Amino acid sequence: MSFNDDFTEEAGFNQRWLKVNDSGGETKSVRLPGNVDLSGGGLSLNLGSNTNDATGKRPFTGGYVRSRDFRQCYGYFECEMRIADEPGVNNAFWLTSVPETEGDTHFELDVVEAKYPNVVQVTARRWRPHREVLSRTYRPRGTRLADAYHRYGMLWNESQFQFFFDDRTIYEVPNTFAHTPAVLLFSNAVASFAGKDDGDVNGAATAIRNVRVFQNTQ
Repeated sequence: MSFNDDFTEEAGFNQRWLKVNDSGGETKSVRLPGNVDLSGGGLSLNLGSNTNDATGKRPFTGGYVRSRDFRQCYGYFECEMRIADEPGVNNAFWLTSVPETEGDTHFELDVVEAKYPNVVQVTARRWRPHREVLSRTYRPRGTRLADAYHRYGMLWNESQFQFFFDDRTIYEVPNTFAHTPAVLLFSNAVASFAGKDDGDVNGAATAIRNVRVFQNTQ
């Protein structure tokens, strides 16, 4: 194990993570440090209303964190997460390459983008120098992802990606571009690509119970 966090105490959290202030990009949310907290033995990314939105383009708020110093190339990455009980919300555990080591190739690895009620989307994406998207959407039958914590995992090595939902393999694909260290990120946002929202997400949150990262040192 090379990295782990159970999100049980504030001091350790602040040593390992940065709360990100983000304007939202293509989403309907701004993501604010004040929407991130530790409660009940877990990380909570709270959703709410954006009272400072004068344009109507981003009427919601969400949360976003990234690992402060930790970076890793290849390994197994997993978290236990309960998504927000709201339609139209993207609940994400993802990795991105970083400027100091990525060279010409910038990539993003979505261990999961989970959406209400039971959409599990996994993606390996190259943004530069040209775009390539390797993705699958999985819908576990009879499962509402907001009702309980589920385990989302990705095995990343030099030759392939393998994605898991509750320890079951749901997608395997060759790795053609991701060969430099990446940073860990958790975020949520109200977004059109996550479905139609009902206009009110106050009180909802994405909850992360733990995160674990392993590396093969052989």
